[in-house]
Amino acid sequence: MSNDTLNELLLPLDERNLAHVLSAVAFVALTSRTPGARPFESTCWWGEREFVLKTALRQAALFEAADNFLRAVRWIPGMGTAEHGTFEAGSELGSNPFISLAEDGQEKSPFKTFAANQKPGLTILEEQQRGLLRPSATESWLLQVAAGIVSWGFDCRVGSHAYDQGFSSDQDQSDDRDPIYPAVELLSITAASFFTAVQGWQSDEKMVLYSVWARPISLSLAPYAVTGRLDGLPARRYRVTNRGASYGSGKSFKFFPEAILER
Repeated sequence: MSNDTLNELLLPLDERNLAHVLSAVAFVALTSRTPGARPFESTCWWGEREFVLKTALRQAALFEAADNFLRAVRWIPGMGTAEHGTFEAGSELGSNPFISLAEDGQEKSPFKTFAANQKPGLTILEEQQRGLLRPSATESWLLQVAAGIVSWGFDCRVGSHAYDQGFSSDQDQSDDRDPIYPAVELLSITAASFFTAVQGWQSDEKMVLYSVWARPISLSLAPYAVTGRLDGLPARRYRVTNRGASYGSGKSFKFFPEAILER
């Protein structure tokens, strides 16, 4: 069946931004599990300045489905340090992106960006959920901004200037943090936990590799395409290495800057 009657949603996502690539993965997964979206006919690809999702869903319906899922996510603490635990959403159990599964003895994950005094559930996830406006309450759900909330460190727009200035935005413990984009923050951590095995993106304890593609592909192939494991599909390969959000003691707060195109 032709997909010419489907809607072409142009999502303002930047392929050089790790959080945006993860957000695209989340949108694909959420569309795939929505029967009304005609997921088997739907396709996706990266345009010059956006991620394109061709689906029967309208943008408002997609954002509403995403918003509902993001609000259902919870962090279940485990035994040990702050990063031990897992995410869940209703009856669905996610994975832990903060733990490395490398077989070479490597114990750190590049996605573990927060300091030891930060709690993934209480001080990050729940604060972001409280700062998230519903689609009906804002004209730009995906681009909405909130202040005073901790970031996961995946969004290159958050924290970069603090590093360049030599201090973290909340180093003085005033809670005067950089503004974040709550929808993107929550979409990215949800993708990393529920919709892709980010351990497969990991190159070493600081570097992440991913691929983007310009040709329309089936939604079911997107998880393989983003890891560069879809043979025969032309793709652009990116690498990005996390770094300290400031000098000195601020190094414990990490973030991912803009990714570098490898090929």
